[in-house]
Amino acid sequence: MKLTLQIKLLPIEEQALSLLNTIRTCNIVCNRISDIAWEKKEFNQYRLHHLVYHQTRDSSNLSAQIVVRCISKVINAYKAGKKKKRVFKPLGAITYDSRVLSYKGNTASVWSIDGRLRIGFVCHNPRYLPHVKGEADLVYRKGKFFLFQTVEIPEENIKDVEEFIGVDFGVNNIATPSDGIQYNSKQLDKVRNRYSRTRQSLQSKGTPGGRKCLKRLKGREARFATVTNHAIAKQVVEKAKSLNMGIALEDLTGIRERTKVRKVQRRKHHSWAFAQLRFFPQYKARLAGIPFVMVNPRYTSQTCNICKMIGHRKGPSFSCPNCGNISDSDVNAAKNIAQLGIAVTDPERGSMICSIPLMPCQLAAG
Repeated sequence: MKLTLQIKLLPIEEQALSLLNTIRTCNIVCNRISDIAWEKKEFNQYRLHHLVYHQTRDSSNLSAQIVVRCISKVINAYKAGKKKKRVFKPLGAITYDSRVLSYKGNTASVWSIDGRLRIGFVCHNPRYLPHVKGEADLVYRKGKFFLFQTVEIPEENIKDVEEFIGVDFGVNNIATPSDGIQYNSKQLDKVRNRYSRTRQSLQSKGTPGGRKCLKRLKGREARFATVTNHAIAKQVVEKAKSLNMGIALEDLTGIRERTKVRKVQRRKHHSWAFAQLRFFPQYKARLAGIPFVMVNPRYTSQTCNICKMIGHRKGPSFSCPNCGNISDSDVNAAKNIAQLGIAVTDPERGSMICSIPLMPCQLAAG
């Protein structure tokens, strides 16, 4: 499986200056190549290479491989559309490959216009470093340098399981596994509300200092939500692995177009990162060799997980007038999702335990 590893570089002052000059020089060269590509209407990498390579090498102090990477960057930009000339920002990301970037221990050897730089780094997942394969983007963000390195991680063989952990997603409870443990959104809502109030206050002032503060705060709320979703996904996958169970999630594709909310709830509804909560358990499950399926969410919160009759859901509670089942509505939905997961992988067995009105979705794409 291919993943992107975030590596934070720790350059000294001279190295940081050299990296900045390298990024600026590469983007200047990319703009020159883009001028030629646009003028000649040549967007094929092989032919553009022959048009610009030698003159770029002669007019710049870039190495051969970096020139190749600049040509590739221009071609990739024009793949998005050839009706508009592409212009590159002075500090836009530049691409490295194994010929101009390598790692040894906690040090990265990075090519620059001043020669090779040996720079220390920190990485949130150092165990993935031996699996480096492919390109890396050098990114300058808020005074810091990052390498977004492609790695190819070997996956474990998918295990055979008989049971699934169902996970119900929600706005108030971010995720509710079928074992009844709920991950509520109280802390996340507290952080979102705090940043929302801060943004509103700074935007209403419209001062240079306010805009500077907004720029500094940019991305903090999203990073907090991402870390929260990673933690939830990790716990669900670890639980499934320890119990030798698969994971079944509800497929909420298009949920924002299908649902309407009141005006006061719009910000909270549109901040709901359900796509991220789907992706994180999916790739973590693949790495751990755990079966992962997506199921149709229709009627899962309205159907009794015991007798399969439509019951009554009122807020956080669910009651079934047929069998008398009273439970938490999210837990009830999660148990239905778990049973649908069995129906996906074992239709014969699933037909005996699951009769929810609509059939489950297909297996999630590998």
